[in-house]
Amino acid sequence: MVSDEPQRAEHGALVDSGRGWAHRAATPADHADQRRLFNLCFNKQKDDSTFAWKYDENPDGPAISRVACDPATGAVVGGYSYVPRRFRRDGEPVVLMQASDAMTEPAWQGKGIFTGLDDIVCALAAQDGIPWAYAYSGRLSLKGFLRNGWECLGHAPLWRRCFRSRRSLARSGRIAPLAVLASPLVDLALGWRARVTLRRLDELENGETVLERVERFDGRVDSLFGKCCPATGLVGERSAAWLNWRYIDNPTQRQEVFALSEGDRLDGYIVAEFVDGHAYLVDHLARDAAASERLVAFFVGAAIERDAEEATALHFDHAPIVPLLRRWGFKRPRGTKPFRDVFPWIVRRCADDGDHDADRAMHRWHLTDGDRDAEHMSP
Repeated sequence: MVSDEPQRAEHGALVDSGRGWAHRAATPADHADQRRLFNLCFNKQKDDSTFAWKYDENPDGPAISRVACDPATGAVVGGYSYVPRRFRRDGEPVVLMQASDAMTEPAWQGKGIFTGLDDIVCALAAQDGIPWAYAYSGRLSLKGFLRNGWECLGHAPLWRRCFRSRRSLARSGRIAPLAVLASPLVDLALGWRARVTLRRLDELENGETVLERVERFDGRVDSLFGKCCPATGLVGERSAAWLNWRYIDNPTQRQEVFALSEGDRLDGYIVAEFVDGHAYLVDHLARDAAASERLVAFFVGAAIERDAEEATALHFDHAPIVPLLRRWGFKRPRGTKPFRDVFPWIVRRCADDGDHDADRAMHRWHLTDGDRDAEHMSP
């Protein structure tokens, strides 16, 4: 039987923080406590495999992971990690760190554990020459991040296309109870739009290219990324090893991968998640504009066929995919409510690796929903 009681740390030297708690490097033996804290802090039901996958098995390298402990007993009372990710900066390789899983037991909150561990792992990343840490910040930790040297570079809007209206009308604020009553009429119009979309999909069919579900990425995607990598700015590398780890081998396996190919040539892929009436466009890569449109159109069609209520895609306004999203019926949110309409992208400077203040310009970052620190997009 798995216990959710704090476990005494019997490994690693404890270092006194000077603030009533101690810290040490985390090891695989801490995954049970990391799972306990994660489930407690985020109201989830993860098991230990999530933390082995995220912290130990990442092909881009092991996490810089620290736990906070009760100095009297050694019990783990907090945790925090930086997870490495290979990027290209102006076409050149660079490793950045993704902030992950800031967790503190309620009884130990207010003692500076989150900000203290953030400073510690940031300093360790700097020793390795890592220039930036980054995150799509969560609701609970944003204020703490911004008080601790992080900068918000911008907010990514959540683009939506509705296929049934009840969920979107429920976001109408004070008039939501009345607005929901109109959903049957609105759904008639949305149904007509869906039928028009399916006819457009038929027009895009090309007998020479094949779009099909794939079980694993292979070396063709490394070649495709090399051809598609932006010449300027920062973009996370899409290698077969990383994509398989991120989307195929993750413990919950909620994502589905579809590849567009012609013969032996890979022209693009799309990663999607279809859960509880919601379709998430998680990640994509395409050789050219025609392949990109085919992938977006396929995603919309799959959402309709699976009777989704809405489809979403998290992208900044400068992303090349945005005109395609508009063309296929997605709309930018009217509001700016954080964590519903827009999501903050934040960075923290680790090592000074030269004059790279230009990286603080949001338009230099090329991101997808899959760049979030989330095993899956759905709750």
